[in-house]
Amino acid sequence: MAEELDVASLAPGDRANAIRELSGFVVNGRAEVDLPSDPNRQRAHATTSALGSVKVSEIGWNVTRIRRTDAPVDGEMVPQILVSIREAGVSQFHQAGRHGLIKAGDLMVLDNAKPYEVLFHGPVRGVLVSVPTHILGLRPSLLDQITAGPLSSERPAVGATAAFFTRLARLRGAAGKADTALFAEPSVDLIRAVVTMVLYGDDLARTLLNSTLLERVQEYVRLHLADLDLTAERIAAEHNVSVRWLYLTLSRAGITLGEWIRTQRLEECRRELASPVHQFMTIEAIAHRWGFASAPHFSRVFKTAYGVSPRDFRLGQSGLSPETKHLRQSTLDGPP
Repeated sequence: MAEELDVASLAPGDRANAIRELSGFVVNGRAEVDLPSDPNRQRAHATTSALGSVKVSEIGWNVTRIRRTDAPVDGEMVPQILVSIREAGVSQFHQAGRHGLIKAGDLMVLDNAKPYEVLFHGPVRGVLVSVPTHILGLRPSLLDQITAGPLSSERPAVGATAAFFTRLARLRGAAGKADTALFAEPSVDLIRAVVTMVLYGDDLARTLLNSTLLERVQEYVRLHLADLDLTAERIAAEHNVSVRWLYLTLSRAGITLGEWIRTQRLEECRRELASPVHQFMTIEAIAHRWGFASAPHFSRVFKTAYGVSPRDFRLGQSGLSPETKHLRQSTLDGPP
């Protein structure tokens, strides 16, 4: 489940406290937050999803500064590595004597257990990812070398990481808990790849990227199942690999791309055909919604997969009387 907050729904006098609580939640620790002095100008909206041990937040706000002092880590705070991905706006980060300006398309890493300061030059929008430091499993001396330094998405490891987390942030709770938990391990591996890239260069980081390619492709396909142009060429280009390497990666996992995509689409159609929420949508509309361009083709592959036509499956799930079933069949569903 995703947690959402938009302070626009609150009374102006309640917004400052809500924004400070939001800040403490997304950065996993207490920090000082400076805001515009006029409560009517204070803006913040965020959606946060838990992916196992990893937390991904999509945030837009107009705070002016966030600062953590030398205060010791309290018993309730779990040290985290924060990965900030900027989509719009500009911020300046300071930590451990280093500083850097992050703008749209950049990525920045912070350690939330050590003093830091972030100055915001106007409203910003982006994604913030947090992972417990002990799960990341990297030596503090290595992490200290990369915090507060802007990383451009033009570098393969940064671009792949930014794209992956930006898409995950927009799941907005649409995936089930079991599905989102699957993304925890590749999330951690991608952050490790970014650290490796900074310290040891792109070649070694590319090896780590390849280890997460399967999970990233599966995540991308799930989010784009409804797209009619979801081709191998598009998927490969999105992940900066060749079509041949894409097929090879999938085949090692026993996956045939076309069959897997069709199976995922059929499952989504079956779910909607069985749902009362979609009972007034035609079968053809549901099929088209999930990437099937032809209703007859959809009917054939659905019956092959499940042993029953889409129409008969829907009627069998409805719990309606025979008379009502016949009426709906004749007026709503159209071709079987």
